[in-house]
Amino acid sequence: MQRRQLSMARAGRSAKLVAMVSPKPPPLYRRLADRVESMIADGSLRAGERIPSVRQFSRQHDVSVPTALQAYMLLETRRLIEARPKSGFYVRPRPAAATLDEPAPARHAPSVSTLSRYTPMVSLMRDLANPALVPMGGAVPGHDLLPARRLARIGASLLRRQPAACNAYDPAPGSLALRRELSRRSLDWGCGLSADDFVVTTGASEALQLALRAVASPGDTVLIESPAFYGLLNIIAQLRLKVVAVPAGPAGLDLDATALALGRGRVAAMVVTPNFSNPLGALMPAENRRALLSLAARHGVPVIEDDVYGDLPHEGDRPRCLKGMDTNADVILCGSFSKTLCPGLRIGYVAAGRHHAAVLAQKTAFTVGSPTLPSLVVAEFLRDGGYERHLRKLRHTYRRQVARMRDTVADVFPADTKVSNPAGGFLLWLELARGVDSLALCAEARAAGISIAPGPMFSPDGRFKNCLRLSCGFPWEDRMAGALATIARLAAR
Repeated sequence: MQRRQLSMARAGRSAKLVAMVSPKPPPLYRRLADRVESMIADGSLRAGERIPSVRQFSRQHDVSVPTALQAYMLLETRRLIEARPKSGFYVRPRPAAATLDEPAPARHAPSVSTLSRYTPMVSLMRDLANPALVPMGGAVPGHDLLPARRLARIGASLLRRQPAACNAYDPAPGSLALRRELSRRSLDWGCGLSADDFVVTTGASEALQLALRAVASPGDTVLIESPAFYGLLNIIAQLRLKVVAVPAGPAGLDLDATALALGRGRVAAMVVTPNFSNPLGALMPAENRRALLSLAARHGVPVIEDDVYGDLPHEGDRPRCLKGMDTNADVILCGSFSKTLCPGLRIGYVAAGRHHAAVLAQKTAFTVGSPTLPSLVVAEFLRDGGYERHLRKLRHTYRRQVARMRDTVADVFPADTKVSNPAGGFLLWLELARGVDSLALCAEARAAGISIAPGPMFSPDGRFKNCLRLSCGFPWEDRMAGALATIARLAAR
């Protein structure tokens, strides 16, 4: 009897855990509208085509006429369909967003600078947990897109089956089960790494920090992309390193400017994101990658590769990692599952090649090990094939959300606005008119209930004042179209 009661109590706790992380499903009319939107996005319904009448639609989906009408009204609000007098409903022609110009690479000359005056946007990180704000600031995936229910079940099962393992320290290099799964996945990255090549970290941020600590000391200079991920800039500032920011564009780093910077003085490391960089979404061509590795080898500079978005191409195969082209074991690969699986688990990794021992020493000294239960949860999710199925759906969703955001920008922003056109990830980089101050724009937008990321936070010296980054990580909602219109109006003012 006691055993049965204990089992029922555990089941109850598991059910509560699932309920806590399971989002409330959207109303029926919204699900129907989302289904039609998906058909428009993938080309099943094309611009100018007539769609069923409200009554036909209600019969096809076995819903009431008012529910069908609500779905159509929502699609009209989203500017996806239009009613034509005495004719019915048609798929609305979309703006030619693909013809929008992309921001040109910055043209500043690379020079060494400190980050003593760099101010991290702490308020932006706090905004991530504020449900009152329209979430376009943080590079965070929407909760509804993540397999929270499945992860909760795995966690509850592990706690029942391995309570001792989950309560123990997991010293560096971290969970062998997870490192074996990372080894298996590295074949998709073009690397073929072993489990012993990995160190498990607390997200990609710790991976980058460990990599920098392994190869650079306070006062050393690190070469970075411009614009660069603000989290990287914050890490570099805290480590008291100097930077040389090299202009980047849709193809990644400007290689001529990189060669110039490397020839001017000692550089301790290069930090690059070849696969869908943050904030540009740049994808570095294979020939550029080979040229970059050749430059690094010639100057004896280790390369730190941030591959946190590598699993998120919008179409086609996953792009190869720079690490897979490395013949000198001098590329330090950093990644995580925060953008694809669950930010809250904080599971990342680093494969440091010949710098492995130095990274391991840093990890042991500063954090001892990694969280045990999250490592085991991710390992099991990877092992049962759930991750690949999840990725296929997530890639399609991000592609649709980025396209939708880009289309709306084309609708509501001035014609001279320039917008990135990434082939992966879920970020857009906007270049507005020269007179726009995106820091002031960010403050005004926040006062209006909208979170965005201003351009200067992606620069060590306050560049990109008229630029901003938009996150497309959350599923599209009607309030997002209104938020973009508000940002455009504030920018024009």
